[in-house]
Amino acid sequence: MVSRIPGLVFRWVLFVSSYIPIFIMIFLSNLKKFTLSEFQKTWRLNPIFWWVLIILTIVSLLILIFWLSLLKRQARLKNRSVKVDNYVLKDSDVLNYFVTYIIPILSLKPESLPSIIMNLILIIIEGIYFVGNNAVYYNVMLIAAGYHIYSFGDGNIIITRLSKQDLIFEKKDAKQIGTTNIYYI
Repeated sequence: MVSRIPGLVFRWVLFVSSYIPIFIMIFLSNLKKFTLSEFQKTWRLNPIFWWVLIILTIVSLLILIFWLSLLKRQARLKNRSVKVDNYVLKDSDVLNYFVTYIIPILSLKPESLPSIIMNLILIIIEGIYFVGNNAVYYNVMLIAAGYHIYSFGDGNIIITRLSKQDLIFEKKDAKQIGTTNIYYI
């Protein structure tokens, strides 16, 4: 049980990184206009809340960058690869997932503890599902960084910067990352 904790924490942090754009939108939705005084007024609504979001953003972004570099490094070291046909692009699924939770999150009122708790419960429920199903690839930050998400076979996922046309044309082999269902090209 103890040996699983670091992996679980790691996946939770990756999950939280998918909320970075929403954290920014929460702040922007509470601004009336782009002025220094309005920025300060919004900050004063709940400085502790904003600091928590800043810290979560920085930590989760660093972990996401580390994870991507780990994927690349492991893919280079692996000599076993898998031939893949019938790619199914999942970018739209990632964006649909992202859009589904924008409205409730953007309704968050930083000065209202019940609003913060309600949204935290929503994120925790969603996180339990995605972390429990190892669906950390449902991360809009991957798409923002230029990656595409594909599925193939029986629930396997490919993370790559190649477009579907490039994958079909170049016939690249996918390299499995660890013992997960995630592959990298």
